[in-house]
Order: sequence, then C-alpha cells, then structure tokens
Amino acid sequence: MTPNRRRLLSGLTATALLPFRALAQARPRKEVLVFYYGWYGTKARSGQDIHWLNPDTAHERISDAPNYPVGGPYDSLDPDVIARQMAQIKAAGITGLIVSWWGQTDRTNDQLRRVLDAAGAQGLKVTAYVEQVASAEGVAEDTLYLYRTYGRHPAWLRLDNKPVIMYFDRLMQDIGLDGWQKARALIEKQVPNAISYIATANTLKEIKARKGAFDGLHIYSQQFEGAESRLIPALWRAKYYSDWVRAQKGAKVTTATILPGFDDRLQLDRKGKRPVIKREDGKPFRDLWNAAIAAKPDWILIVSFNEWHEASQIEPSTAFGMRELETCRQMSAKFLR
Repeated sequence: MTPNRRRLLSGLTATALLPFRALAQARPRKEVLVFYYGWYGTKARSGQDIHWLNPDTAHERISDAPNYPVGGPYDSLDPDVIARQMAQIKAAGITGLIVSWWGQTDRTNDQLRRVLDAAGAQGLKVTAYVEQVASAEGVAEDTLYLYRTYGRHPAWLRLDNKPVIMYFDRLMQDIGLDGWQKARALIEKQVPNAISYIATANTLKEIKARKGAFDGLHIYSQQFEGAESRLIPALWRAKYYSDWVRAQKGAKVTTATILPGFDDRLQLDRKGKRPVIKREDGKPFRDLWNAAIAAKPDWILIVSFNEWHEASQIEPSTAFGMRELETCRQMSAKFLR
C-alpha cells in the first residue's frame, strides 16, 4: 500500500468505512412527536370564543369537551400560553410537535409562526399537519407555501435532511391516491427531491397501497379500529404494534401512534355509536407506550397534546392533572435512551 493510500484510509471516519448496505439500513433519529392544535381563541384576546363552546368558568365546563383545562380556556395566539405549552412539552421528554394547519389565511398559520420560534427556543422540532384539502392543485400550493415559508426554519422537523410535511387522512379521502400523485408531481416539478412527505394510513391494507407514494405513514388514533380500551388485551396491543411497524418496512421512517383516551360524543356532527377509549387510572396509556416501544419504531406519535374536543389531550386537565405528561416523561426517556 502506498503512503498516500494509507493516509487516505486513516483520514476516513468509521461511518465512511461502513459497507453501502449498512449505510442504506441506517434508521432516522428517534423522535417522540405530539399532535398539537393551535385553533383556540377567547373573547378577551380574539373577540370571540373559538373552539370553546359555551365555556362556563364558574362550573369548569365546556359544552363540546368532556374535560376542562387547568386554568380554563385559553387563546392559542397568546405568547404566554405558547411558551407555557412548549415548556410542558419539553419537560415531558417529547422532542417535537405536529401542528394542525388549516391553510395560508387561517389563524393556525399565524399560530404556526409563533410556535416555531417558541419551540425552537426549547430545542423542540415542528412540522405542519395539513388538514384542509380541496384539490390536487390545492395540496401542491399549500405544500409549496409551507416549504418556502417555513422549511428553512431551524426548528422545522427534518427527515433525510429534508423538511417534513404531514397530511391528515382527509387528503386521501378528498383526492385519492391518484390525486396525491398529481399533487406530488406538481410539487416535485418546482422543488425536486426537497421534501419528506408523511401521510395517514388507517389499516395494514392502506399501508400496502400507499407506502410507495410517501416517505412515511402513520395512523392518527386507534379508535378507528373500533375497539374500546377495556376490550383490547395487552397481548393484542403488542401484536398490533409489531404488525404495524413491520408493515412499514422499506419506508424512510416507521411510526407507532399512542393515545391516553378518546371520547368525541359531544361533537354534534358525529352520528351513531361513537368509540370511547377510557383512561381508567392511566394504565391503558402506559400499556400502549410499552407496546409501541417494544415494536421498535423510529418515531412514536402521541394523540394529542390538546385536542380537547376528542378528550385525547395530555395537556393538564382538572380531571387528570399532570398524570399523562408524567407518563410521557418516564416513557420518552425509556424509548429515546
């Protein structure tokens, strides 16, 4: 071996010497991400109660939410509220937020700007959860807006060194897989290979159908499976997660979703028998955490920080206090170590 050759090899890092196959199998950094909603408003700040129906502070009740937030209804544009929430999320060991986003002219867009800066100050990552969809062209326009407006923000979540944008299942309901392929082609024409796309898939069959069209997939919450927590034995949970993560093999990131509870029966637009996942003493949430960790996903997603309408919140409530945040603190440490 020549001296130059020896010097070249000695200067290479261990990573550079790994076989190409090993490099290809390297997984993304682990993340614990929580779905976050910035759509709330109060009369004091926004001139009307937004997403708080008939709030009764005297009796600590909200007509369309089963639980009541500690401190009462708040305004999502209040910088003190945002700072408090980011501090709570950080203290719970969560690494980032998936922020519900309803368009360029919606108040959630104004809120997203503020959350990015506040989350960045806490060392948290942020991505947008695109919820409103009208057409393939609309999806492309909104995606390009998010990428160009926020994609270079240091707090924006990245995968494969590209900003992540996530999409709720309404995307597929409205435009279908063909519509998404059209939208993605429009995006890629303007910013080729610049974005990591993650969408919803609610069943193993949907994972198989959609895996090639996205960089990653996730389920929003298990209530779509139609079973109440008392009817789901621990072994079934474990099998569910292992099957779910295994089905995502080949994707750039694998995910597992957990939630502390679910109850949307106060939503007047939702008819028929509604699934309810009861919190009991917090054990079902801990069981889901353990089952998700055992399945070894890259990311664990939590539904939700503050979706009060569906009672899936981990934000402190008068009913459950800080219990779910403390569970997240303990379990995040276990998963991320």
